[in-house]
Amino acid sequence: MAAFDLQEQEQIAELKAWWQSWGQALALVLGAALIAYAAWTGWQTWQKRQVAQAAEIYAQMQAQGMDEVKFNSALSQLKTEYSSTPYSSRAALAAAKMAYMKGNPVKATTELNWVISNSKEVTLRDTAKLRLAGILMDGQKYDEALALIKTPEEESYSALFAEMRGDLMVAKKDNAAAADAYRQAIAKLPKDAPNLKLVEVKLDVLGVK
Repeated sequence: MAAFDLQEQEQIAELKAWWQSWGQALALVLGAALIAYAAWTGWQTWQKRQVAQAAEIYAQMQAQGMDEVKFNSALSQLKTEYSSTPYSSRAALAAAKMAYMKGNPVKATTELNWVISNSKEVTLRDTAKLRLAGILMDGQKYDEALALIKTPEEESYSALFAEMRGDLMVAKKDNAAAADAYRQAIAKLPKDAPNLKLVEVKLDVLGVK
Protein backbone atom coordinates (compact mmCIF):
# COMPACT_ATOMS: atom_id res chain seq x y z
CA MET A 1 0.00 0.00 0.00
CA ALA A 2 1.40 3.38 -0.96
CA ALA A 3 2.55 5.54 1.93
CA PHE A 4 0.39 8.55 2.79
CA ASP A 5 1.98 11.88 2.08
CA LEU A 6 2.27 14.46 4.86
CA GLN A 7 -0.91 16.34 4.00
CA GLU A 8 -2.95 13.14 3.96
CA GLN A 9 -1.47 12.11 7.30
CA GLU A 10 -2.45 15.46 8.79
CA GLN A 11 -6.02 15.09 7.47
CA ILE A 12 -6.26 11.59 8.94
CA ALA A 13 -4.98 12.85 12.26
CA GLU A 14 -7.53 15.65 12.27
CA LEU A 15 -10.32 13.22 11.42
CA LYS A 16 -9.27 10.89 14.25
CA ALA A 17 -9.18 13.79 16.68
CA TRP A 18 -12.62 14.98 15.58
CA TRP A 19 -14.06 11.48 15.90
CA GLN A 20 -12.63 11.10 19.39
CA SER A 21 -14.27 14.41 20.35
CA TRP A 22 -17.60 14.11 18.55
CA GLY A 23 -17.96 10.56 17.26
CA GLN A 24 -19.81 9.20 20.26
CA ALA A 25 -22.21 12.14 20.35
CA LEU A 26 -22.86 11.79 16.60
CA ALA A 27 -23.54 8.09 17.01
CA LEU A 28 -26.01 8.81 19.79
CA VAL A 29 -27.79 11.42 17.67
CA LEU A 30 -27.99 9.10 14.69
CA GLY A 31 -29.19 6.27 16.91
CA ALA A 32 -31.91 8.45 18.42
CA ALA A 33 -32.98 9.59 14.95
CA LEU A 34 -33.25 5.99 13.75
CA ILE A 35 -35.27 5.01 16.83
CA ALA A 36 -37.60 8.01 16.35
CA TYR A 37 -38.10 7.15 12.68
CA ALA A 38 -38.84 3.53 13.51
CA ALA A 39 -41.33 4.61 16.18
CA TRP A 40 -43.01 7.05 13.78
CA THR A 41 -43.25 4.40 11.07
CA GLY A 42 -44.68 1.93 13.55
CA TRP A 43 -47.21 4.49 14.74
CA GLN A 44 -48.34 5.24 11.20
CA THR A 45 -48.76 1.52 10.49
CA TRP A 46 -50.73 1.06 13.72
CA GLN A 47 -52.95 4.04 12.90
CA LYS A 48 -53.76 2.71 9.44
CA ARG A 49 -54.59 -0.69 10.90
CA GLN A 50 -56.83 0.92 13.54
CA VAL A 51 -58.73 2.91 10.90
CA ALA A 52 -59.20 -0.17 8.72
CA GLN A 53 -60.49 -2.24 11.64
CA ALA A 54 -62.78 0.58 12.78
CA ALA A 55 -64.19 0.92 9.26
CA GLU A 56 -65.04 -2.78 9.24
CA ILE A 57 -66.79 -2.58 12.63
CA TYR A 58 -68.66 0.56 11.54
CA ALA A 59 -69.89 -1.19 8.40
CA GLN A 60 -71.07 -4.13 10.50
CA MET A 61 -72.78 -1.72 12.88
CA GLN A 62 -74.73 -0.12 10.04
CA ALA A 63 -75.76 -3.53 8.75
CA GLN A 64 -76.92 -4.49 12.27
CA GLY A 65 -78.95 -1.34 12.80
CA MET A 66 -82.14 -3.25 13.56
CA ASP A 67 -80.38 -5.53 16.09
CA GLU A 68 -80.04 -3.21 19.07
CA VAL A 69 -77.77 -5.53 21.09
CA LYS A 70 -75.24 -5.97 18.28
CA PHE A 71 -75.54 -2.29 17.34
CA ASN A 72 -74.70 -1.16 20.88
CA SER A 73 -71.90 -3.71 21.17
CA ALA A 74 -70.24 -2.36 18.01
CA LEU A 75 -70.79 1.21 19.22
CA SER A 76 -69.13 0.47 22.56
CA GLN A 77 -66.17 -1.19 20.84
CA LEU A 78 -65.64 1.76 18.52
CA LYS A 79 -65.80 4.29 21.37
CA THR A 80 -63.47 2.37 23.68
CA GLU A 81 -60.96 0.71 21.35
CA TYR A 82 -61.06 2.98 18.30
CA SER A 83 -61.91 6.40 19.72
CA SER A 84 -59.05 8.03 17.79
CA THR A 85 -60.53 7.01 14.43
CA PRO A 86 -63.17 9.03 12.54
CA TYR A 87 -65.63 6.13 12.76
CA SER A 88 -66.21 6.34 16.51
CA SER A 89 -67.82 9.78 16.28
CA ARG A 90 -69.88 8.80 13.24
CA ALA A 91 -71.09 5.75 15.14
CA ALA A 92 -72.06 7.93 18.12
CA LEU A 93 -73.98 10.28 15.81
CA ALA A 94 -75.84 7.33 14.32
CA ALA A 95 -76.60 6.03 17.81
CA ALA A 96 -77.91 9.44 18.86
CA LYS A 97 -80.23 9.56 15.85
CA MET A 98 -81.53 6.08 16.53
CA ALA A 99 -82.08 6.83 20.23
CA TYR A 100 -83.96 10.02 19.44
CA MET A 101 -86.17 8.29 16.88
CA LYS A 102 -86.99 5.66 19.51
CA GLY A 103 -88.03 8.33 21.98
CA ASN A 104 -84.91 8.25 24.14
CA PRO A 105 -83.57 11.83 24.24
CA VAL A 106 -81.40 11.07 27.29
CA LYS A 107 -79.30 8.50 25.41
CA ALA A 108 -79.26 10.73 22.34
CA THR A 109 -77.93 13.58 24.48
CA THR A 110 -75.24 11.33 25.95
CA GLU A 111 -74.02 10.24 22.50
CA LEU A 112 -74.03 13.80 21.13
CA ASN A 113 -72.06 15.08 24.11
CA TRP A 114 -69.56 12.27 23.51
CA VAL A 115 -69.05 13.47 19.93
CA ILE A 116 -68.64 17.09 21.07
CA SER A 117 -66.03 16.06 23.65
CA ASN A 118 -64.13 13.45 21.64
CA SER A 119 -64.40 14.02 17.90
CA LYS A 120 -61.31 15.39 16.16
CA GLU A 121 -63.43 16.70 13.25
CA VAL A 122 -64.94 20.15 13.67
CA THR A 123 -67.77 19.43 11.26
CA LEU A 124 -68.88 16.45 13.34
CA ARG A 125 -68.68 18.50 16.53
CA ASP A 126 -70.80 21.25 14.96
CA THR A 127 -73.29 18.68 13.68
CA ALA A 128 -73.58 17.22 17.16
CA LYS A 129 -74.09 20.69 18.65
CA LEU A 130 -76.93 21.44 16.23
CA ARG A 131 -78.67 18.16 16.95
CA LEU A 132 -78.21 18.57 20.68
CA ALA A 133 -79.60 22.11 20.48
CA GLY A 134 -82.71 20.66 18.85
CA ILE A 135 -83.15 18.19 21.70
CA LEU A 136 -82.65 20.95 24.26
CA MET A 137 -85.25 23.05 22.46
CA ASP A 138 -87.72 20.15 22.68
CA GLY A 139 -87.05 20.13 26.42
CA GLN A 140 -87.59 23.91 26.59
CA LYS A 141 -83.97 24.43 27.67
CA TYR A 142 -83.65 27.40 25.37
CA ASP A 143 -80.81 29.28 27.06
CA GLU A 144 -78.70 26.13 27.33
CA ALA A 145 -79.24 25.47 23.64
CA LEU A 146 -78.37 29.07 22.70
CA ALA A 147 -75.13 28.88 24.67
CA LEU A 148 -74.23 25.66 22.86
CA ILE A 149 -74.61 27.12 19.36
CA LYS A 150 -73.32 30.61 19.98
CA THR A 151 -70.52 30.26 17.41
CA PRO A 152 -69.69 27.32 15.10
CA GLU A 153 -66.15 26.04 14.78
CA GLU A 154 -66.55 25.58 11.03
CA GLU A 155 -67.55 28.72 9.12
CA SER A 156 -69.72 26.72 6.70
CA TYR A 157 -72.04 25.93 9.64
CA SER A 158 -72.65 29.57 10.54
CA ALA A 159 -75.92 29.76 8.56
CA LEU A 160 -77.27 26.59 10.17
CA PHE A 161 -76.33 27.89 13.61
CA ALA A 162 -78.06 31.20 12.87
CA GLU A 163 -81.22 29.41 11.71
CA MET A 164 -81.27 27.32 14.88
CA ARG A 165 -80.83 30.46 16.97
CA GLY A 166 -83.83 31.91 15.14
CA ASP A 167 -85.91 28.83 15.95
CA LEU A 168 -84.91 29.07 19.60
CA MET A 169 -85.79 32.75 19.80
CA VAL A 170 -89.18 32.01 18.25
CA ALA A 171 -89.70 29.41 20.99
CA LYS A 172 -88.77 32.09 23.53
CA LYS A 173 -91.31 34.41 21.87
CA ASP A 174 -88.61 36.96 21.03
CA ASN A 175 -89.59 37.63 17.44
CA ALA A 176 -87.22 40.56 16.94
CA ALA A 177 -84.18 38.47 17.91
CA ALA A 178 -85.50 35.57 15.84
CA ALA A 179 -85.82 37.81 12.79
CA ASP A 180 -82.25 39.04 13.23
CA ALA A 181 -81.01 35.44 13.39
CA TYR A 182 -82.97 34.42 10.30
CA ARG A 183 -81.59 37.41 8.39
CA GLN A 184 -78.07 36.35 9.35
CA ALA A 185 -78.81 32.85 8.09
CA ILE A 186 -80.21 34.16 4.78
CA ALA A 187 -77.16 36.38 4.29
CA LYS A 188 -74.82 33.43 4.75
CA LEU A 189 -76.75 30.80 2.79
CA PRO A 190 -75.85 30.21 -0.88
CA LYS A 191 -78.60 31.12 -3.31
CA ASP A 192 -79.05 27.45 -4.22
CA ALA A 193 -79.14 26.21 -0.61
CA PRO A 194 -82.06 23.78 -0.16
CA ASN A 195 -83.16 25.41 3.12
CA LEU A 196 -82.98 29.03 1.91
CA LYS A 197 -86.67 29.25 1.00
CA LEU A 198 -87.66 27.72 4.32
CA VAL A 199 -85.68 30.30 6.28
CA GLU A 200 -87.21 33.08 4.17
CA VAL A 201 -90.68 31.72 4.98
CA LYS A 202 -89.82 31.60 8.68
CA LEU A 203 -88.78 35.24 8.51
CA ASP A 204 -91.92 36.29 6.60
CA VAL A 205 -94.18 34.52 9.10
CA LEU A 206 -92.74 36.60 11.92
CA GLY A 207 -93.91 39.79 10.20
CA VAL A 208 -91.02 41.73 11.69
CA LYS A 209 -89.83 44.67 9.60
